[in-house]
Amino acid sequence: MGGNSTQECSNDELAFFSKHVGGLLFRVNTLLVANTILMGVIAGIGSYGRRYRHHPLIRFLYLGATTMFLPILSYLVSTLENPYTFTIYTERDRVATATCTADNHVGMVMLWIGLVQNIGTNATAIVAGDSREGRSIAPPAVQLVQAMWTSYLAYIILESAGAPSGYVKWSRDTMLHPVIYLLFGLPYVFILAKLLFKYYAWYKATRSLALGRNPRVIVGYMERLQYGARHSELVNQHVPPPLILMGEGTVSVEKRPHGYSLTGMNNGGLVTIDRVWQLDDTVLPKPTEQHKDLCLSFALFKLLRCRFARYTAGEAGFMKVSNFIRLMLLEDSDDGRVFGLIAHELSFLHDYYYTSLPVSYSIGWLPMLSASISLSSIGHCLFFIFYLASSTRAMLDQGHVSGQIYCPHVHCNREYDQPDPTQSGNRVHFGTLSFDLLELYILVMLVLLVEAREIASYICSSWAKVALICGYTRHTSWQKSPTIRKCVGYVLRTRCNLIEHWVDEMNQCSVLLLHQRRKPVALLRRLLHRPDEKKKVPKAVKTAVVGAVRRFDQRIIRCRRNSVTPLQVRVGNHELLWTFQVAKGVADAMLVCHVATSILEVRSRRPNRPLSNPEVVANHISRYCAYLVAYCPELLPDDAAWCRSLYKAVKKDAARVLKGASHRVSTATPEAEDQHLVKLLRQRSKHQVLKDGAELGRRLAELPAGEEVAWKTLAEFWSDTLVYVAAACDNIDDHAEAVARGGELVTLLWALLAHVGSVDDDTADAAATHGAPDAV
Repeated sequence: MGGNSTQECSNDELAFFSKHVGGLLFRVNTLLVANTILMGVIAGIGSYGRRYRHHPLIRFLYLGATTMFLPILSYLVSTLENPYTFTIYTERDRVATATCTADNHVGMVMLWIGLVQNIGTNATAIVAGDSREGRSIAPPAVQLVQAMWTSYLAYIILESAGAPSGYVKWSRDTMLHPVIYLLFGLPYVFILAKLLFKYYAWYKATRSLALGRNPRVIVGYMERLQYGARHSELVNQHVPPPLILMGEGTVSVEKRPHGYSLTGMNNGGLVTIDRVWQLDDTVLPKPTEQHKDLCLSFALFKLLRCRFARYTAGEAGFMKVSNFIRLMLLEDSDDGRVFGLIAHELSFLHDYYYTSLPVSYSIGWLPMLSASISLSSIGHCLFFIFYLASSTRAMLDQGHVSGQIYCPHVHCNREYDQPDPTQSGNRVHFGTLSFDLLELYILVMLVLLVEAREIASYICSSWAKVALICGYTRHTSWQKSPTIRKCVGYVLRTRCNLIEHWVDEMNQCSVLLLHQRRKPVALLRRLLHRPDEKKKVPKAVKTAVVGAVRRFDQRIIRCRRNSVTPLQVRVGNHELLWTFQVAKGVADAMLVCHVATSILEVRSRRPNRPLSNPEVVANHISRYCAYLVAYCPELLPDDAAWCRSLYKAVKKDAARVLKGASHRVSTATPEAEDQHLVKLLRQRSKHQVLKDGAELGRRLAELPAGEEVAWKTLAEFWSDTLVYVAAACDNIDDHAEAVARGGELVTLLWALLAHVGSVDDDTADAAATHGAPDAV
């Protein structure tokens, strides 16, 4: 019982011991890698890929990453000890015992925990919305609990490192080295500082008249603007109405049934758009027009928030700006300027509802405080890289880079014998510190990327530019200083593509796919059931739809319950090309015209022939409308489920008809290809949409006036149809979802029509009758 046996382990016993300890370390390293990947997913989706959260796969990845993070972290800490004490039965009554150290490994895992939590703190968006909006998102309590738990786990690791060979020891007799403080303590300080900052900023923003309660202030202000003494100023249509930009906190308000009534105004603190608009090039840094448009977009964004707060068009004051916007549409030849104006407005809306940036502007010094915290975090990461590189080089020079777990004495003896400490036993180490170093370097790079984006959002964002312009307008002393003007101009010219939220692109789908793309990206999109392709919105399309808005009249929405509304495609004012009855809704009418447009495209295809503007407009909007029917039917006036089933049925029937015919039509002349395609669709198709589309396509192709007139007719029809759809569907929640994923062209038109007074509260009721427009 009390005797000692041989202390040296045999090769088999040592192999068994190594298998056990190595397996434990392998599980720890695997979970470290898994949690690093999960945090990369959280940081990527949370900071850079918010617009893709609507996709089920992305939502699954984000939810899985946030759910699995804490359990994995808890398991990792439960397996970490310093020193490790192993007692492993090798065979029968033989046991292997060892006391191992993991000084560097435990310290790096502790730092890993702090860096990982630091990244996760930046990934959550907080929103300070009005109660009528229903979009207020407070900082999640689970994040605070998670931060407290991870800090406690880090304390446990430090406590477990208190052995004589450990890194540090928490006691009155031992003081931590300043370097240890900087390396291990600061990440947890940054976590706490960021969480406290978010809670404070959200609390102040929810009670701010400029942010959380802003829709009520704007409604009261627009009511006063309508009936107050400044109403006479609106006659000057070349200057926008005095819409509020910033400074709502300087006014006194009184609660009323439909918002806040302004009882007192501090004209020095309240900045309105007309004040900025009247600044000339000698005062406002160039390019002056872009800065004015940015401020106008911000003012329009505040009006649009009132719509999302369920205020009516009259209460929100949209009619006060309709004359000015209409004047811009009628006199401004640059249609891209109108698009840019509304696109910036929707970018402000995206920032407010889906990012944490706006809540920081509840108090002027909060953005600087947040940027300072991020700068400190970046400084810590750079210091850590320098320190780690220096320490690693010193260890390499000394030639004793240890493993993750080092066991200097492994003893093998009988079960009831005590190992002899005078004998050295076997020495063995497991893992390599290069693995821990690689993990930390990856996390440091993620922290640097996230923090750099946070700082860039305060310097380059449109929010910062509007705030700077308002401050510049408010302080006349700034305008007189050449140095300040130069600095302001430099900041206003800075741009960062990482924080641009509006995507100036339009998805494209086609029912008739004669030439399927074989590129890997196209195959992947089909595998994920995504649209066929995505293209930048051409300038010709912008010109066409703005022209449609110019001639749009809400009276063309002729909706009659339980009746059939004709959809007409005309040439000129007298010649009726074709009329067919739409008995179901708008979606099948769009698909019919989409098929006809595709047929005419086949006939007009010529090698090396540039497309005319009407062709570009008709083809792009036709495919975009097909995309709306297939993927975004909630943005149409028809029932969403019916639209999806209709598109699937038409697509399936078209694939059946065209199966095996693609090779034949691809080798024929355009005229022969067109005739063969029309013949196939008319004779073999079972769905009425394909038959009607083939008939309309045939008549367009055989039009005596020629293809040029046919394309002009289709271009006008499609631009009018898209504007009609934008005006007919006023489902605010669906438009908000579209803004979340980067924006839709139809949402941009909806916002534009709202500002020119072509969308009102009767539109949604009218759209419910599923009427269709007359395209002329």
